[in-house]
Amino acid sequence: MVASTTVDTRGARSVPLKTTGHEKSHLTVVLAAKADGTKLKPYVVFKGSVREVKAMQNISGVVVASSKNGWMNEDLTADWLRKVVGKLNFGPRLLAWDSYRCHISAATKAELKRGYNVTMAVIPGGCTKYIQAPDVMWNQPFKASLHEPYDNWMAGDSDKEYTTGGNMRAPARRLLVAWVLKAWDQLDAALVKISFKVCGLTVAADGSEDHLIHCFKEGEPCASGRELLSQARQGELVEIGEGEEEEGDDEEEFNNKLVVEDDDDEDI
Repeated sequence: MVASTTVDTRGARSVPLKTTGHEKSHLTVVLAAKADGTKLKPYVVFKGSVREVKAMQNISGVVVASSKNGWMNEDLTADWLRKVVGKLNFGPRLLAWDSYRCHISAATKAELKRGYNVTMAVIPGGCTKYIQAPDVMWNQPFKASLHEPYDNWMAGDSDKEYTTGGNMRAPARRLLVAWVLKAWDQLDAALVKISFKVCGLTVAADGSEDHLIHCFKEGEPCASGRELLSQARQGELVEIGEGEEEEGDDEEEFNNKLVVEDDDDEDI
């Protein structure tokens, strides 16, 4: 989380940047939300340190896990589904996520069949920057909110540990979890809600909100997509109309047959 900017005297030949030396260390944060703006628990994955992670299970509002490399895997994806998405929902749900291998694996598909009442929608590779809500609207402000407490921590003297050689240690993992919780809480729920419309996930089916879809706006790469979507909708309406007409013809034929049969009965 090293900042991309710093402050120093104008014209300085070199600008030293104070760090802990752990710039390549990372953690995974899985964020998810509902279309009404409700934010689900963040799921934080650290590299190794199983014992330390178990000690953080009592932190409310977050799920902390670990893996060998600090990334999500099939087991953690199943754990995320159980602890974050959950099965306590009476209506059907649509889960829209990217084509990361853990999302589309056979194990994950099998897990989703175990009572979640969820239909999975996979965003094709290369399209997340256009139609995945976190990529389009959440990630930038969330990461910016993470930078702020890190910068304050680096500038201050509290919550720091040092090696025997006097080198500063990386922030404690419990502290990182606290920063993640705060950053997620600060993300505006209204922004989360509108992000689903911006990505075309919850726009009105009649096309009245198509102008909200970001990638369809003037100057964007998919600006022509709005007209194609409108044409596709019209095609569906025509097919529905034809289907209703055929159904109406079948019903009329059935009624006529009943009339004929009734007339025959009267003749008898």
